[in-house]
Amino acid sequence: MAFQFQVHPASGDAARVAYYLPDLPAGVSYQLYELIGVYANAVKCGPDEADEEAFAKLKAFQARCLPDVIAKVVYQLHFDHRGLSETGDLIIVESARKGPEAIELAATILGELYAQLPKGWDAARRAYHAAVVVEHEHDRRTYRPAYLAAGSHDIEPSIIEESERLLEVRSVAEQCLLRTPAPSIAEWAIKFLICFDCDRDMNGYTNELCAEARRLLGIAGEPGDDLSGEFPLLESTAAWTALPAHDPELKDA
Repeated sequence: MAFQFQVHPASGDAARVAYYLPDLPAGVSYQLYELIGVYANAVKCGPDEADEEAFAKLKAFQARCLPDVIAKVVYQLHFDHRGLSETGDLIIVESARKGPEAIELAATILGELYAQLPKGWDAARRAYHAAVVVEHEHDRRTYRPAYLAAGSHDIEPSIIEESERLLEVRSVAEQCLLRTPAPSIAEWAIKFLICFDCDRDMNGYTNELCAEARRLLGIAGEPGDDLSGEFPLLESTAAWTALPAHDPELKDA
């Protein structure tokens, strides 16, 4: 099915049709996310010129990966068809002055771009594995020998730039994998190790990992809701906390 924008229920004299902005893929560069946040805030709060200044910086950002390109296309489209709903959503507005042709073209382009992102667990895992291998080999064959020979302050800029580029590529593949549903608890364990092994502490994924683990183990709802099986019982036990010392039930204990 071709990519389509989701219609937003906005209405008004100037708007014939309005659309939600599509969700951005995993892996958008942190710096670009910050620029997008500044732009969105400028559209919502003004002054009138602030959104143009913010968008100029967003547009000037050099895309580092496919998710960055997608983000820039989405927000270029919004800038060209700026709209803000009554609830504060940034929306794409098809007006009498700006017809649907540009929006239809953007939908075609975005459809092609989204199609190039990894689909499914196996594809995301292969992309991540390849990115890790390439980054590791560059570090082993190029960066470390240069560091040992010259020290950190005298490494060739091109070597440092390549290390940073490969780090970005691996980070994008990592985020895509972490946000792709795991087909089994064994694959879920890969996500857990990525987040917390080797002294990493990616707490931002904790809630997602726990929710996915409950799904894979067949634990329904919140901890303690279902004690019909071994795994739900273990989950309930893990979530249990001692009653406070002043609890009346403890007085006769």
